[in-house]
Amino acid sequence: MVGVEFKSVEEAESFYHIYSKIIGFSVRKNQCRKNQVGIVTTRSWCCSNEGFKRTKYIKNPNRVREPRSEIRIGCRAMFRVCYSKITKLWVVKEFRANHNHCMATDMQKHFLRSHRKISAAELEQAKLLKEAGMKTSEIWNLFVHQNGGWDKVGCTKKDLYNSLAAGRRGVDDLDANTTLTFLQSKLDIDPDFFYAYMVDEESRLTHLFWADGATFDSTYKTNRCQMPLVVLVGSNNHGMTCVFGFALIQNETAETYTWVLQKFLECMKDKLPETILTDGCRSMNKAIEDLMPSVVHRTYYSVDEFDLRWNKMLLDYNVENNEWAKALYSSRHQWADTHLRGSYFGGSTATNRCESMNAFLKRFLDEKLPL
Repeated sequence: MVGVEFKSVEEAESFYHIYSKIIGFSVRKNQCRKNQVGIVTTRSWCCSNEGFKRTKYIKNPNRVREPRSEIRIGCRAMFRVCYSKITKLWVVKEFRANHNHCMATDMQKHFLRSHRKISAAELEQAKLLKEAGMKTSEIWNLFVHQNGGWDKVGCTKKDLYNSLAAGRRGVDDLDANTTLTFLQSKLDIDPDFFYAYMVDEESRLTHLFWADGATFDSTYKTNRCQMPLVVLVGSNNHGMTCVFGFALIQNETAETYTWVLQKFLECMKDKLPETILTDGCRSMNKAIEDLMPSVVHRTYYSVDEFDLRWNKMLLDYNVENNEWAKALYSSRHQWADTHLRGSYFGGSTATNRCESMNAFLKRFLDEKLPL
């Protein structure tokens, strides 16, 4: 092997990667030497098991996680090429083929780190499919089908997740400003568009509300900032779902929901909804009671012949004096069919419209998504 010539250092590297995949080991770059003007004259690659891990990384008293399994076991296999000024080619100066460890089997080779790579074409296809609403797991299954097996994709499912996530990083410092600038541009184009936000004492974004000019629910922490997404959904006189607005909030306290409802009413020119459905969240309930006391508020539990069955239930389970049962009974006007007749809820018996909207939004949102 010594003396073999390559036209470029990239060609030499490609050769060694193909060789290592056939044999069954992973490769990493080793030494790189340059001349006085900064031009590379020597390049070498070695087995990923070359050398030993430094002691300071092994015996770290402040370690939080368990250390990874050690793979550097002193393997001396390597490949080195040097540039020849005479022939203008890269010549192999050293080639060590012997390893001190077992080679990967055919079923293990595609897990080797240096051979796991998603092609540019597949990454672009994955991005387009992601934008169209496909989940990353579904995109992975498609690639497996296209390539004829998971071992022929060229990367692992985790690599695909990381590659797609990498494209959404890099704007943390400007994330909030970028979002607010975009919302302002929407307002400049559409005068009926509405948005409002709140910052803390350090000028950090805490709450954000927007609407394009109800049911009340929150989709829990659907972005990288761990901010719950509140969706305000209702129905029109045709029974069709309408989205009134969205809000990103820092927490789920009564004060926060009060702020959301204040901005919602401001957006709607202080016009109150006739009815409102929630999932029973106490913070939501308090905010609604404070700002919308005249609105029929419902949290749904279906019971016929309410009073008779309620008393029978208390007797059957011997909970006549139970404090929780008493509290539930005192709020029966919010959830019992008997006390809600004559109020319009657009065919909703619970927060089903919001849950359906949440399921739709989660096709596009995840906890790694920036604002």
